[in-house]
Amino acid sequence: MKQKLTKTSWGSFYTGTLSRGCQQCIAGEKLVVLVTTECSSNCFYCPLSIERKSSPYSYANERPILNLSDLQKEASLMDAQGASMTGGDPVESHSILSTLEYTHFLHKTFSDDFHIHLYTRGKELSSEILTKLVANIDELRFHVMNLKTDFTQVELALRFDIDIGIEVPIIPTKGIDYYRELITRFSLILPKSDQFYFINLNELEVAETNYRNLLAHNLKVNSENESAIKGSSELGKKIVEWAANNSEIPVHFCPLTTKDSVQLPNRLFRIVNNVQLPSDVVISDGPDKGLLLRGIIKSPSKDLDLIRHILITKIQIPEDLLHIDQEREQILTNAALLDEMKERIRKIFPNVVLGIIEEYPTYDRLQTTFFPLE
Repeated sequence: MKQKLTKTSWGSFYTGTLSRGCQQCIAGEKLVVLVTTECSSNCFYCPLSIERKSSPYSYANERPILNLSDLQKEASLMDAQGASMTGGDPVESHSILSTLEYTHFLHKTFSDDFHIHLYTRGKELSSEILTKLVANIDELRFHVMNLKTDFTQVELALRFDIDIGIEVPIIPTKGIDYYRELITRFSLILPKSDQFYFINLNELEVAETNYRNLLAHNLKVNSENESAIKGSSELGKKIVEWAANNSEIPVHFCPLTTKDSVQLPNRLFRIVNNVQLPSDVVISDGPDKGLLLRGIIKSPSKDLDLIRHILITKIQIPEDLLHIDQEREQILTNAALLDEMKERIRKIFPNVVLGIIEEYPTYDRLQTTFFPLE
């Protein structure tokens, strides 16, 4: 019964083999599709942001899905090899039609090998819905909250030709016995099959939207990592170590560092290859890995075409290193070049604002840092 225990370089632990969905996620190959923010479960630890909760849209990574072409565009931009369908709950009456539409479209547009996994409580699952889902998804992950009632839906799904996992956060106050029972109960209902069955345990995340609820449930913030709950990581590791000696089911503990230090930078690098300008510098290591370093020029006059023309003709800045960013009313250029040329530029344009920024290569182009050039 003993399984091999593997510790990764970024702090996760797993027994046996990682699911294909996890392998692709860690490699940054998964398009994250937030089908809906609605969910009838109302988990007290839900970390979904205020902005997303109040939005009427589905999202493909950071891009709102206004039509199916947005889904295709974002998947192509990152050369996605698969997708993660999440929420809210993508398998409830308010979201199931969108989920079926998106998954069918992705498989039809890309390939049958385009791997799709989906998270759900499963409260509204039926044989009819499962038949439709299984036609276009490869991996179904259940968020089990109640050990007495939630396995009914899991058992229903186990009748179908699909990989199935249980994915839950590690809540320290539940204790190790709860998670041992979770793993044991799952193992007792598994059929003899060629399908892959697994359990994922996630470090409990602290966010602006769940912070007060977490404290109200006697949970404390980790002083060394304020994005995580104290004791969640330690308990996760103990559970995986127990599973290595007591269960044949692959169990994976995924810490927040996997997302922040591995999955996200890997996804950003896949996007960067398709969006970077000739003037951009891609940060290749450190906490800002995957971000774009850019020089910016802003002017009160906002006559960007004229400014660009003069920079090319008077200062001889190469044309391909000056890009007009209409959305934010600025000119983008190479950061080092701008620092070198700042005095010459100011002699011609004394009122311009010059600076260096770091921003994500994503649809929302989140700017993380601004360094003014004095």
